[in-house]
Formats: sequence, C-alpha cells, structure tokens
Amino acid sequence: MAVAPTLKIAHLYQESGIRFCEPQAAQLHIYHTIHGLQQAGHEVALMALQGRQVLFTNDLQVFKSDTLQPSHFGSLGLSGTKPFRLLESGARRLQTKLRLPYLALFDSYRMAEAGAIHLKSMDLIHERFNLLSLGGAWASRKLGIPFVLEVNADLLEQRKFKGVPERGLRRLFAVWATQMCFNAAAEIICISAGLKEHLSRKWKIEDKKLTVLACAADVNDLGPNHNPERIRQGLGLTTEPVIMWVGGFFPWHDLDLLIASFALVVQRHPGTKLVLVGEGQTRASVAQKVQKIGLEQSVIMTGAIPHSDVPGMLSIADIAVVPAAPVLASGGGTGTPLKLFEYMAAAKPIVATDLNQAADVIRDGHSGLLVAAGNVNMFADAIVKLINDPLERARLGKNAQQQATDLYSWEGYTRSLEKIYHQVLHNDSSVPHADARV
Repeated sequence: MAVAPTLKIAHLYQESGIRFCEPQAAQLHIYHTIHGLQQAGHEVALMALQGRQVLFTNDLQVFKSDTLQPSHFGSLGLSGTKPFRLLESGARRLQTKLRLPYLALFDSYRMAEAGAIHLKSMDLIHERFNLLSLGGAWASRKLGIPFVLEVNADLLEQRKFKGVPERGLRRLFAVWATQMCFNAAAEIICISAGLKEHLSRKWKIEDKKLTVLACAADVNDLGPNHNPERIRQGLGLTTEPVIMWVGGFFPWHDLDLLIASFALVVQRHPGTKLVLVGEGQTRASVAQKVQKIGLEQSVIMTGAIPHSDVPGMLSIADIAVVPAAPVLASGGGTGTPLKLFEYMAAAKPIVATDLNQAADVIRDGHSGLLVAAGNVNMFADAIVKLINDPLERARLGKNAQQQATDLYSWEGYTRSLEKIYHQVLHNDSSVPHADARV
C-alpha cells in the first residue's frame, strides 16, 4: 500500500480538567503518540477539554508545563457565549440540587462544536476512549472524517472493579454512549488480545474492526545512561537487592500479592528492599498493610515522581515486578501497563503474573518469569531465584531489552499507527486484517 507523505490528524481526549503535564499513563501515552507522529512528519493537533475551554494545539509544551497560553486554546461557537455558559451553570446547579446523574452532555457538545470548527481540514480523528465522551464521534459524523478509537479498557467493567459501578440512568446512558462510539469508529485499537476478545464478545464488534496494538517505551531514554549510586544514596540505600514496582495504586495491580510475597522474600534475604513508586487509590491501604506486617524498614514508598525521573529510578532496580489481580479484561482488570515496557527497555529482569498483557508480551524464561495469578509463594520464589542468580538476571534483562527494541519502541508504535490510519483512509477496514503489533 502506498503511504502518503503527510497526514493531518486530530488526537482527542474528552476529560474535563485533565492536566497533561502530570506523569499519568493516559497523559504519557497521548504525548508519545502525538510526538511520534509529528516526528514521522505528520501534522497532529491535540484537542481536549480544559474546564469550559477546549485545547487545540500542536505544541507539546502543554505536556511539559502547567502554564497554558491563549494560543493553546481553540475557538468555540455557541458553547463559548455568555448565555450558553449561564444556561450550563444553571443546569449544573439544578443537577446537583436534584441529584441528577452527570452525563457530560455539555462537555460532549463543546468538544463536537470545537471539532466542527477546527477539524474540517483533518484527514482523521483519533480519540482515546473515555466514558460518556461523545464529542469525537459527533464531530466525525458531522464532518464525514474517519474516526479511530483507542480503547485501553472496558471502562464500565473497570469502574465496577474499582468499587464505583455505574447505576441507574447514568449506567443506561453510559452503555448507549459506549455503543455509539464503538459503532461510529472505523477502527478500534485495543491494548491487548484479551481486551479485543472481550470487546468482540460483549459489545458485538466485528473482529475485522478490531486491532491489537500493544503499548511501548522510550528504548533510548531507558538505557544505561544514569547514575544509580546517586539515586541509591538519595533513598538511603547502599548495596541491598532492590525490587521495584512503578505505577498507579489501583486495585487491578495486585499489590497485596506483592507485599505478601515480599514478606517471604525478606525472611530469606533480610536486607532486600522493595521500592514502590507512584500514587493512587489503594496507596493508603498498601501502606497500612506494610505497617501491619512490620515491613516499614524494608519498603520505600516514594510517592509520585516526574516521568523524566523514572529511568533513573529504574536504574537502581535489580528486579522489576508486575503483579496483577486475578481478573481479566472482561472484569475490568486491564489498562495501559507502561511499566511493563519501560522495565523491558531498561533491561530489567521481570517477575509478573501470567495475566493480560504481561502474558501476551513476556516470553517466560526468556524475557521474564511468569507466575500464576494470586500465588504468593510462587511469586516470592521467582524473586528469590533471581536475587540468587545475577547471571540469570542479566540474561533476562538483556533479552527483555532486545524484545522491547525490536517490537515495543515508540518508533515501532508510530509505524503501526500509520498502517492503521492508511488502512482506514483507503477503506481497507472492510476486510479482515492481522493485528498491527501484539
């Protein structure tokens, strides 16, 4: 297939108030997607909500600084007028007073309106799926521009797993909105084979419309060019073995398993340290568990750090871990596991539960060790095995890094996206196709 030299792409994300400079998975993934496509010569603009304004910019500085300039914002029509805003404020007050469900209709209208103004010359709309977000689908329909939807989880199932399920009218609307977006998309990009199977089965999406495209990592930045001794000193460490986990504290990351396993590791290697990097919903309960079983001196919780500091932090890790709760994509146990690919790019030996994307990506015994989900003893045994065998750690890490370089770089991710885009633009989505990159 002939590849056009340049595409004009709008990357949409409808979540009111998101701060793109935060080092969260969604922001990082959006940044690398846009950056990679721009580096490949395409014109790419970010369109996203910021309260009652809409970002419309190709300036990646919005990912580096929380200071936004007037030039970063797009024009609005009716939704930017004072009467509309007064109506919106009144409706929101009434909604709160009557305890009516929030359906994001004003947000969706604002995004669709901005899209109708700014996206007329675009070749394609790429949207990262978010619950209740209809702006991209509406803009695509109005303008007749192909719509590619990136889905990282079934968000209805994920909210249920987090303990905040949708109910009543809001749930009915969320189901309708989700189905509408899926139907409007010319192509749906899934982060894992498990998610693809779930979307096909539950949402009745044709397989030919679904493509698996795994996440990626910056294989150059995560190399050996860091000073681990300085970082160790900053954490009060010397030569102790370091087990590391990096990510968001959410229930689909089985940190209870990790803490219970680490307690067994410390019994056999008393000097070992566990470093947990990140913030999130379950951080407080994890800290309580650490204290309850007396591991305060062995566990370091750094809190959130800038993503630019992650490569240096990983440089001190002897072993990196990916514990996942024993729940599949159909139960909400999925997401964007950036940590997995960053561990690989950093040449770290990995111990992971045999679930979801880790099971798709890690070659057991070659680029990491896979352990049955929920098995505390096996997870501990795998860690101890690697502590005791530095040559095996080096072999697994080297193989993981090579696999990341060959298959999971952002450059490779960009090339796969280009193939998907051109396939959509050339109407090839009407025939079955292989996954872009599993």
